[in-house]
Amino acid sequence: MRIVIIEDELLAASKLSGYIHIQWPDAQIIATLTSIDEVVHFFGKAQTLDLLFSDIELNDGQVFTALEQIDLPCPVIFTTSYNDFWMDAFQHQGIEYLLKPFSFKRFSQAVANYHALFNHPKSLPQIHFKQRFIIKQNGINEMLNVVDISCFRAANGTILAGDHQNQYHILSETNLSQIETQIDPKLFFRINRSDIININSLVKFETYNKETLALYLKGYSEIFITSKTRTANFRKWLEI
Repeated sequence: MRIVIIEDELLAASKLSGYIHIQWPDAQIIATLTSIDEVVHFFGKAQTLDLLFSDIELNDGQVFTALEQIDLPCPVIFTTSYNDFWMDAFQHQGIEYLLKPFSFKRFSQAVANYHALFNHPKSLPQIHFKQRFIIKQNGINEMLNVVDISCFRAANGTILAGDHQNQYHILSETNLSQIETQIDPKLFFRINRSDIININSLVKFETYNKETLALYLKGYSEIFITSKTRTANFRKWLEI
């Protein structure tokens, strides 16, 4: 288990580290970052991580300032003394929101949610993934089946679903992290901050540069590029 902590309070970081090692005795805490600059610098290089624990209010500003500049390779459990930022948290790959001071029991509940979403393939058949999305066009509700979706894209604050005919449809969902928890991870993979692709639509891929890949989807003229922080996990997802 590879974990990074973003926390500028020494006692809070120590307590969280203790909880982590109780939960995962063999966990590797790769880094404890204390500022926006440290976060941006650390994630400026490709990282292979399983989970990020992040405070929100740092001494030099809110962590969202840093997260908007990087492409996170893993989900985030936010830890904070304030209850005002939960919407921002879930727009930045947040899967849990722990209010300080939180107990080990509450920490364990957050970890259980992480396992249910990301870490236990045996439990996946019990999860009811979304089968269709409702699209509103000219006052009419239309259905778009998930099996007919080649990709999801975030553009200018809007979430789009691209179908097999290379047509894009506007969805009511507000961010890709929300979409990510609703669809089958065996079929869909988030390749960067803005794109999720369907493996059944992937025709071929090739090296784009040293740390990224160029992906070609059936029926799409545009090229989809993996981010350097997600390329390694994408290769694992493809089982290559």
